Amino acid sequence: MTNYFQEALQLKDKMIENRRHLHQIPEVGLELPETKAFVKGKLEALGLTVKEYGESGLSVLIEGEKGPGKCLLIRADMDALPMKEESGLPFSATGDKAHACGHDVHTAIALGTVELLLAHRADFKGSVKFMFQPAEEIFKGSYMMIENGILEDPKVDVAMGLHTSQDDVPHGFSYNEGYVTTSSDNFKITVTGRGGHGAYPHLAIDSLDAAVKIYQAFNDLIAREVPAQDIATLTFGQLAGGTNANIIPETTVLQGTFRTYNPEIRQTIKERIDVILESIAKATRTQINLEYVAGVPSLMSNPELTHELVEYIRQANDQLTIVPDIQIMASEDFAFVAERVPATFFMLHTKVEGNDRNHHDPRIQFNEDAMTDGVGIFATSAINWLNNN
Repeated sequence: MTNYFQEALQLKDKMIENRRHLHQIPEVGLELPETKAFVKGKLEALGLTVKEYGESGLSVLIEGEKGPGKCLLIRADMDALPMKEESGLPFSATGDKAHACGHDVHTAIALGTVELLLAHRADFKGSVKFMFQPAEEIFKGSYMMIENGILEDPKVDVAMGLHTSQDDVPHGFSYNEGYVTTSSDNFKITVTGRGGHGAYPHLAIDSLDAAVKIYQAFNDLIAREVPAQDIATLTFGQLAGGTNANIIPETTVLQGTFRTYNPEIRQTIKERIDVILESIAKATRTQINLEYVAGVPSLMSNPELTHELVEYIRQANDQLTIVPDIQIMASEDFAFVAERVPATFFMLHTKVEGNDRNHHDPRIQFNEDAMTDGVGIFATSAINWLNNN
């Protein structure tokens, strides 16, 4: 039986080269012209037909030569963050954008997996579809590609994704048979009253007072509405109103985020938020507008599929450190795929010894030794699952 982890080692230098090039051309959001051109060029150089989805989504299909079968999707996100890099690496990005979440690593791993699977088409039946997506950081890329048909033609039966993890050094990964990441609902609340003089509050409608009441009431949501055995967090990142000590502001703005693993709690809290805001608006005579500026469900790593893939990996490489029952409070837009087809999401150990920075930190570094693990995980899982299902 072919050891795809060993085969992946032959691609290491090429993956490092690809990753470092991507690292120096970080782009954000839905429009990734340089990244798209680079990835598309690499795929076409392998003789593949590249299909485009929306702004910067790309896909290729690799069909096995053992006959028809099911379709497994492998996803890689390609976007960066709007921040300046301070890692000190010789291949650092120099502008105001940076790959501080490791999506350049994800893309390089996917390109490596494409090359390995092309060389081993005779090993599997069915097909592997690759999803190179933009805009994960703003939770728009995955949904955009789904709306444009990435899960059809051929119809995707199961899906896989992975993400860099700073929990440990290579070689290994973490997983969960169930929810891996939380949902995320980022909200903006605009409170409008009537401005006035600080000496005459009875003649004004104080938007700042109403905003403080909202802040206090929302803090009680977690303590009083979420069962103690469940996990949820609600955080405000902005409360902005007023310009001077003696001016009652007409408008005050709050922004925050709510996260949980449990979809039922997510729905309950959103319903309670509506009730609270309606009540405070009546009590304070303000107008309150609630806007959800970004939202993504919690990511379900299908228990049966995940268990099956982990066993394939464990049998193929007994040197990997495999950590079960991991959950993280960050969110991930691969969850939109996992809502529609059974999916698995792994956290790949990419910590650099001595670098204790975490994701979205300007000084974070990622261990490139882990990229061969990523290719081995993808190839071993895809080939075994397609042949056995």
